[in-house]
Amino acid sequence: KETMRQQDVQEFCRVLMQNLEDKLKNTDLASTINDLFRGHSRTYIRCKNVPYNKEIPEDFKDLSLVVKNCKNLEESLKRELEPQVLDGDDMYETDEYGKQEAIMGVEFTEFPSVLHIHLRRFDRDFERNTCVKINDRFEFPAEIDLSEFLAADADKTKSQVYDLYGVLIHSGGSMCGHYYAYLRISQDPQWYRFDDQNSLAGHISIGV
Repeated sequence: KETMRQQDVQEFCRVLMQNLEDKLKNTDLASTINDLFRGHSRTYIRCKNVPYNKEIPEDFKDLSLVVKNCKNLEESLKRELEPQVLDGDDMYETDEYGKQEAIMGVEFTEFPSVLHIHLRRFDRDFERNTCVKINDRFEFPAEIDLSEFLAADADKTKSQVYDLYGVLIHSGGSMCGHYYAYLRISQDPQWYRFDDQNSLAGHISIGV
């Protein structure tokens, strides 16, 4: 409805999914969005010197990954899973053992059937108090095996290999811009460009 509103693509996608879920309520397809896009993770705190662990399960429908200082998707995923050390003045306060050295982080316990990844190309420049766009080169493969990024106790019996089917591209700066997409509709190595600024829908072939 708000076609002229500038909106972050991740926010737009979440609003779109929620709208679809609302439309599908009380139908045979009510669980479709969750079945396709919902993955599972957990935030954990694990003390180093005492037997205290805390885990909080969470769901996600997209992954928001850092671009800055990361060359590719694999590096970004590893950065996402890096634990934070809680020591010194930042020790974790437990009810039973008081303040303790610990590590805190995130683990993926299940990836969804369709994995939507949002790259964080917009960052805050606190010195200038403004939003900036990160235009660094960032590589992602046509195929990736995510099994190494699952938690040690996760179910790894099903394949964790994902094929790339869509890329959404932003042109412009941090304050305004335009999105267009490259999509592949089958396992055929034919990609199509969708750009509403160009009345002639083009396509591009990419070799296997």
